[in-house]
Amino acid sequence: MRRSLLAFALLVAAGPALAVDGLLDSTFGIFSTGRNVVAIDEGGTNSDTLASTLVAADGSIFLIGTTAGNAGSSRFSITRLTSDGIVDLDFGDGGSVLPAVTNVRATRAKLDPTGNILIAGSRGFSGTDRDFILCRYNQQGQPVTFSGLGTNCATIAFDFPGGNLTDVANDVIVEPNGKFVLAGVSGVSAVRDRAAVARLMPDGTPDPNFGTDGKSASEPNGLHINRYNAIARRPDGKYIAVGESGDKDGANGTGALFARLTTVGSLDPSFQNGNGHVLYTLNLGDEFNRDESASAITILADGKMLMAGKAQISSNSEQLISFVFKLSPLDFAAVDPAFGTSGLVKIGAGYSYTPGEMLVQSDGKIILVGTSRPSAAQARDVHIVRLLADGSLDNAGFGNVGRAIIDFVLPGELDFGISGALQNGRIIVAGHSLQAAPQNYNLTVARLSNDLIFANGLD
Repeated sequence: MRRSLLAFALLVAAGPALAVDGLLDSTFGIFSTGRNVVAIDEGGTNSDTLASTLVAADGSIFLIGTTAGNAGSSRFSITRLTSDGIVDLDFGDGGSVLPAVTNVRATRAKLDPTGNILIAGSRGFSGTDRDFILCRYNQQGQPVTFSGLGTNCATIAFDFPGGNLTDVANDVIVEPNGKFVLAGVSGVSAVRDRAAVARLMPDGTPDPNFGTDGKSASEPNGLHINRYNAIARRPDGKYIAVGESGDKDGANGTGALFARLTTVGSLDPSFQNGNGHVLYTLNLGDEFNRDESASAITILADGKMLMAGKAQISSNSEQLISFVFKLSPLDFAAVDPAFGTSGLVKIGAGYSYTPGEMLVQSDGKIILVGTSRPSAAQARDVHIVRLLADGSLDNAGFGNVGRAIIDFVLPGELDFGISGALQNGRIIVAGHSLQAAPQNYNLTVARLSNDLIFANGLD
């Protein structure tokens, strides 16, 4: 097994006279570049892709993803870095642990209240058959068994009759009572999906008081595409799940799905006149080029919610902008008019800007970790945007007029911003990069300065 660390020189222009957040942190990464590139390279396509980045209580950083091996096999990858972004060679094999479970894909990872690592995603069997999977590991990368299963991995199959059997968990949360809730999508056919949620008891077994046998799935609009990409729990025990719903072959494509679920996983009949859901649509593209989806949801302390996602803006499906809605906690769909323009912020970056993870600082500032492409002919870079609490760009306090761009690899190659985390006030951003000749995806991570963490903008 080969492990390699790749570092590339970085040219940073002299900083402005006043302190500005969003510059690469010279105390982080290889050779004080503020960043690091990690190649696991298990063979085959040497494809190492990121799902999530996690920061432990001691400041160490975990990069959680999927690594491809020979003969098309895949495994989860857990890579640990020191708090300063150097691969911890005392962890696993050369800094990474590749758990034994195979044919899996990681989509999201979280730390549970005791510090264990939870990895959600899917496991493949034959053909299109995939099931929800949730696996648990300690911070040494060792399996932590679910007492009700005798193993550290739980799988959940929806497998609707006549369906394509493709069930993928896109997010996981841990409830205060220790139960696990997964949200994602369940295939009904090659062109039809249901938005799906499942809840497990603390011992890993299905919760008999949730849905049917611990599972619940719905087609909120009776349309072809219905999926949840993220889920959050309200203080009253109900859930907010967001994703997409619609018909990709229809004139209006898909919209950003916002659903409120009861404590037992069904669409909440007390929301939206009994529908339990609402679609948010921008319709910026021409007809038949209007696919939109929500990828992140955060419930704020005052009950208001931030929902982020992407919207197609042309006939090219890769030409996108990002959006952030701020929504009220009321029992009907209502935006916060004091946020952005009538509750909405649209974020572009030339040809395309696609959001990854959304973070909210303690002072209410909003961070989007994503990927930008200035023009159709140019490569992709990691692109971080910071908004003030009112939705305006943090022009004076962050990067270059509210944005920071990171290029991890050689010009013309591709960097993807996937995930972010806060580490004692500093901003950790991570993703993966595609290097050509031969094709090879590697994990990437960087740290940005973030000194202006107070609402009054003072250091």
